[in-house]
Amino acid sequence: MSDHDSPIPEPTPYEPKVIGMLAEFSGPDALIDAARAIREKGYRKVEAFSPFPIHGIDDALQASKPTLPWVVFGAGLSGCILGVLMQWYMNAFEEPIPFSGYDYLISGKPSWSLPANIPVTFELTILFSAFTAFFGMIAFNALPKLSNPLFRNERFRKATDNKFFLLVESSDAQFAEQTVTSAFEEIGAEHVEPLYDQQDEPMPSYIVPIGAVLTVAALVPLAMVAMSRGGTSQTPRLSIWWDMDYQPKYKAQTQIETSIFSDGRADRPPVAGTVSRSSVLTMDALHLGYPPEDAETFETALFQDEPGESSEQSNGDETASSDEQARSDANKAKTDESSSDETEDRTDNEGDEKPDGEAAEPAAAAPAYVFPWVTKFPKEINVDMKTMERGRQRYNIYCAVCHGRAGDGDGLVSQRATELQQSTWRPPTNLHQANIVAQPVGKIYDTITNGNLAGKNDRGGIMRGGMPGYKEQISLEDRWAIVLYVKALQKMRTASPDELTEQELAKLK
Repeated sequence: MSDHDSPIPEPTPYEPKVIGMLAEFSGPDALIDAARAIREKGYRKVEAFSPFPIHGIDDALQASKPTLPWVVFGAGLSGCILGVLMQWYMNAFEEPIPFSGYDYLISGKPSWSLPANIPVTFELTILFSAFTAFFGMIAFNALPKLSNPLFRNERFRKATDNKFFLLVESSDAQFAEQTVTSAFEEIGAEHVEPLYDQQDEPMPSYIVPIGAVLTVAALVPLAMVAMSRGGTSQTPRLSIWWDMDYQPKYKAQTQIETSIFSDGRADRPPVAGTVSRSSVLTMDALHLGYPPEDAETFETALFQDEPGESSEQSNGDETASSDEQARSDANKAKTDESSSDETEDRTDNEGDEKPDGEAAEPAAAAPAYVFPWVTKFPKEINVDMKTMERGRQRYNIYCAVCHGRAGDGDGLVSQRATELQQSTWRPPTNLHQANIVAQPVGKIYDTITNGNLAGKNDRGGIMRGGMPGYKEQISLEDRWAIVLYVKALQKMRTASPDELTEQELAKLK
């Protein structure tokens, strides 16, 4: 008889494997008592299931503490040590060996400093801990599982409703079906049955080849992408969103033969004289301090319009006229005289020395300004006590540190620089000098905005002096408010009793 004529043996029928014994109990108290009793009988592989958390079940089961927290702690500590060593080796260790680090010497800083390396160390600690917690949870719970035999048990479905269960696993050292069944019945179980590992029939044989075919098919797109990246093609690529690939545009740093520009460049420099929309400057007297029609002659007239400037503003010009020196001496005398504590005595003394009105107008000795500075506050600025108070506040913040709170040029910064005998320090201007008092409001506004005048540079442009411009720090309205307060300070020194009302004179007395 040939081998082909021999009968084919029938496959051995599949016998499901018992993985545990499942017992049902009536309530949470019965479950706790049963868990404690089954543990006393020597069973250790016991698990409880209930529709809600039960206090005391962990103690009844004598559940062991998980080891995952210690594993996560070890991983985090390893990440911390690795981060520190890695940064030290890369940035502070350098020896003639393969793959040596590089000792960075930057601005005299130490090659190794722990505080500077804390961020990377912290990140590696968190990274190692997080990955270990995630994958450790999967490993300690024996995951992944395609299915759980408990979910195929009809009675166990009520574990999410109103039933309570205990499971003794077959891996327990004392496990035996009859013995466990008898133990559950003794402790009051309502129902006991074996739990099998899978369905009665094994997995169909065609599942494996179908899975292999699908796996190979899934690799085909990846192989095509790899081939296209390493090769060339004469046909255009497939575009899902066509307008994103072929939109009409010029790429940067390229030359276009069909460009509408003569140089063929794709990048275009900004048009000369253009500014962004957010920085458009309105050309009016409010913003400039002088009429906009005189903007073209501003630089030329500015240097011809300073006949009464002080030595600080003219950058140490030694050719001042004798009239300027006389005005300066007279102003110094008035400044010294104004520092007296008795205002009434100062007024009487001035009245004895000169006729009425002359002592109160030191600015009259200064020549008139040629350039048409604004002499009155723009209509957009309210000349009232609210604006005055705002100007006083802004002046004390930005100006008083150099010019002093009274405007005498004796601010704390100036006093400190004078005390230290700084050779490059230029004393701030005394705002009560005759030429400063005579300045129109537009000229003072320009000084606050752009800084004081120093001269012209090699290209003929305006060069500002020691005081910088404050247009970036102080808003337009606040600059005009400071001008108003400066004029009020000057008026305090030059006002005549005849200019005051009886109520104001009464307050002074």
